[in-house]
Amino acid sequence: MSDMNIPGISGDGGVDSQKMIDDLMKAERKPLERMENEVDEYQDEKQVWQELRRSASQLSEQARSLYGFESPFAERVANSSDESVLTASANRRAPRSTNNIEVEQIARADRFMSEPAGMDREVAAGNYGFRVGEEEVSFEFDGGNLSEFVDAINENADDLVEARLVRDSSDTQIVTFESQVTGAENRLSFLGDAQDLALDLGVIEPSQTAEQQVSIDESSVAPWQGELSSETVQIADGTAEVRPGGSVSLPLSPSMDINEDMVLELEVRVVDRSDEIPETQPPPEGPNVPDGGSVTLDDITVPYPGSDVELPEIEQEEAPEVATDNNFLFARSSGSDVPLPELEPGEEFETIQIPLSEYVDTIEALNVRNENTHREFYIRNARIFDPNAQGDFEPKNPIDTASDARVKLDGVTATRSTNEIDDLIPETTLELQSPSRGPVSLNVEPDKETIKESVIGFLAQYNEFMRDINILTRSNEAVIDEIQYFEDEDEREQARDRLGMLQGETSLNQMRARLQQYLMNSYPTDAGREINLLHQIGISTNAQGSNTGDVNASRLRGYLEMDEEKFDAAIENNLEAVSQLFGNDTDGDVTVDEGIAYKVEEYLKSFSRSGGIFENRQETLDNRVTRTEDDMDDYGDHLDRYERRLRSEFGRMDEAMQQLDENQRALQRLNNQGGQ
Repeated sequence: MSDMNIPGISGDGGVDSQKMIDDLMKAERKPLERMENEVDEYQDEKQVWQELRRSASQLSEQARSLYGFESPFAERVANSSDESVLTASANRRAPRSTNNIEVEQIARADRFMSEPAGMDREVAAGNYGFRVGEEEVSFEFDGGNLSEFVDAINENADDLVEARLVRDSSDTQIVTFESQVTGAENRLSFLGDAQDLALDLGVIEPSQTAEQQVSIDESSVAPWQGELSSETVQIADGTAEVRPGGSVSLPLSPSMDINEDMVLELEVRVVDRSDEIPETQPPPEGPNVPDGGSVTLDDITVPYPGSDVELPEIEQEEAPEVATDNNFLFARSSGSDVPLPELEPGEEFETIQIPLSEYVDTIEALNVRNENTHREFYIRNARIFDPNAQGDFEPKNPIDTASDARVKLDGVTATRSTNEIDDLIPETTLELQSPSRGPVSLNVEPDKETIKESVIGFLAQYNEFMRDINILTRSNEAVIDEIQYFEDEDEREQARDRLGMLQGETSLNQMRARLQQYLMNSYPTDAGREINLLHQIGISTNAQGSNTGDVNASRLRGYLEMDEEKFDAAIENNLEAVSQLFGNDTDGDVTVDEGIAYKVEEYLKSFSRSGGIFENRQETLDNRVTRTEDDMDDYGDHLDRYERRLRSEFGRMDEAMQQLDENQRALQRLNNQGGQ
């Protein structure tokens, strides 16, 4: 009895019940782990389908943008040959055009400065106001120094005028006042206490010049270089019409002294009638004198003698000489007639300004003559004035004077009050920057760069979509190795993890084949067979022309390239056909029904729309996840019950083992006592 031992129970060799429970539970948890892995796989696959749906939607949108309302083929760009002179923007409705524009003058706003003022100069309290054109603004100032006054202007009147304080020396400062509105009619005036302050600061001074209208009526005009004749000079409604050979004098009463800023402003029109003159008819051929005839007797014919009258030769009348003279205007000064700038023909009245100080010191009359053969000259609304003068005051130190922009478009002069001109070229806005030294070319044309970038964006999205389908439906790692544009190694590793994940998914294989077919098919365009395939405009699986003789697997998988030079040439020479290749209305119902982009966008709708194939796949996976998670919950309850049962059974076993151990020790004691 002393050697009695129960293996696995007696002594230190007893059962480790916790380890046995853990081992049994680990084995029992295997199905739960398998279900957890299934949920992870379902979630990963769902994410893949979500990304495919998003990528398909992006490809569909890219395709739609190539033929829909925002098609880049309708975009227009205005290219200036000298952007330091003018820039421009054109909207989608702008027609193609080539324009020669000469910026004679840009629109400016009044900008005046004061005389130097002391650093301690104070401004009294009062009501200070400004007028620009017909707009006025005023505010109450409580008094303070010049800096505080400038701040008050910029706070209360900044829509009309802006003030600035500049320290011109260590102990003086200058105030500048700048109107915020350009245009000759938008003159800056000082109101209320601002006028007194402007006078005191030397910003303005009493006007030393006056404006004088040049009278044009029958009672004021005078003859010049000949008698006045109603056949050559007509006066009506303040307008003088001077026909070929006519002349007229428009006296000023009194005559005016001209300072350096004074201008002659007038409206003129020069009409060329040469196209209306009939051609000179050739002279008549003269009388036709018949011959004398003859008489015949038997076989003998005797002719009568012809006429001995000699006819005079008819002389060709020479065409009248056509005279052309662009000098219409002359300034009478101290008894001399000084020619003013030449004028070109134009169908409409044109307002011009002539700086008189460049020609004369005084002016007594404005003389007009027309020495042209087939031109008519019209003049009206003539006046001489100082553009700097403002009523009873004029700026003492003008930096800029309010003036209109003046541009010449294809020989026709136009004036505007602003440098932003949107009514000169249809659907195009000009931004004048500075006067030009000559004509500037402005071409309104299709925005070729935007077109190319949009097509490249479509191709990039297409290649990305095809790449994802190839990775998901193929198990060959060459599909990944041949792709050169992964952003980093993590992206390449993610692609390896997804390699073949949807292998055997027939819908994706069919989608790949269908998209490749759409991009290889021919489509009707106005260019016929010259442009009806993508490769004809430089887009194909081998656009770069790599002909090494080896098979390029990536090209076989449908990735597209662009030969940019070939594409640029296509949109330069046949833009409409290129546009139609992507989207075309073939039946005239103002709805696109053909084209590569149209076919791709229409096809992908069934996949990416609500209720489409991609969404159905996601819903199927969601249902699987839900069912599996329910099974996991049920199996979790089973594991809880199983673990409780194991603990109960092992608890009873531990009690039995403890009892056996106590019995063994009791027997051992008895055995030891019997041996004594």
